[in-house]
Amino acid sequence: MGDAIRGGFRALRENWGLAPLLLIVNLLTAGLLAAPMVKVLEQALKNTDAAPRMLEGFDYPWWSAWSDAQSGWTSAFRPDIFGVGFAFKNVDLLLKGYFPAGLFVTPAREEPDGGSGSREPRADSVILALGVLYMVEQAFLTGGILGVFRQGGSWTSRGVLHGSGFYFARLVRVTLVALGLDYAIFSLNVPLTGWVDERARDAVSESGALAWQMGRYALLLLALLFVHMVSSYAKIIVVVEQRLSAGLAFLSSLSFCLGNLLRTGGHYLAMAAMGVGLTALWAVVDSQWLVTGFPTQAVALLLAEGLILGRIALRLALLGGQVALYGGTASRVRAEVPRPQMEPMP
Repeated sequence: MGDAIRGGFRALRENWGLAPLLLIVNLLTAGLLAAPMVKVLEQALKNTDAAPRMLEGFDYPWWSAWSDAQSGWTSAFRPDIFGVGFAFKNVDLLLKGYFPAGLFVTPAREEPDGGSGSREPRADSVILALGVLYMVEQAFLTGGILGVFRQGGSWTSRGVLHGSGFYFARLVRVTLVALGLDYAIFSLNVPLTGWVDERARDAVSESGALAWQMGRYALLLLALLFVHMVSSYAKIIVVVEQRLSAGLAFLSSLSFCLGNLLRTGGHYLAMAAMGVGLTALWAVVDSQWLVTGFPTQAVALLLAEGLILGRIALRLALLGGQVALYGGTASRVRAEVPRPQMEPMP
């Protein structure tokens, strides 16, 4: 596991320019909604007393009145997406099946008072569509990145684009297989949720009921993370071994991950812990940085983009480490396989 972590950061150091490149792609994708949002807010704040207050801080009464009048994707502009709120919100939406494109959302169960929950997703369809576009971009760029890590050395724009286009269709098929497994997990989660709810209602204490509910969410999150890890190694197998079949690559990846569970799982969880630690560090800095005007807002924006850049760098280090771990293990296995002895010619 340690070798995989060191190998991943070595690959990141040798190809450090990939992180800014992906940050630019990230910003351009987010700009598809950010630019229209700026126009909406400028129009709403024009010639209002709230404009200078929003420049100096956050005018909650103005936002509350404005938000109540919104419908669609603009209603997602809420205070809970600032600070570390985005992380909790994304995890909550993931576990409820809203990502990607609301494919795994299940109908809300009937409430105890006789009412029924809404079946409308909490994330607007426009935002979900942007998430689908981002997934397609990831599938496209991952092929080029893995091609660079497989060959070693420094990267070139031509090499990344060539690998991205060459492996795109195969990696899309791997992604679809992973989504099929995610669908199976969420389908199994429906009866599990009902069974856990019954156990929680029968619990003798509030802490016991909370433990049942949190345990179910933790189990669901671990299952989704395991599918993501297997999907990552399946993509690596497609690139490293030039596989054509996404299904066979997924089976090979599953076999590899289960056969090396301590190393693959430990490496994956260690990198995830680094991501959590980076977010926690940024939360501390963000909480201590007081935004009182445009200069401080610019610094806050740079801090936020630094967080995104750091998360992209960790993702690249994860892929680089997985390539090193799979390549080293596969080479060792091939070296240990005895070669057949040729019978001498009579």
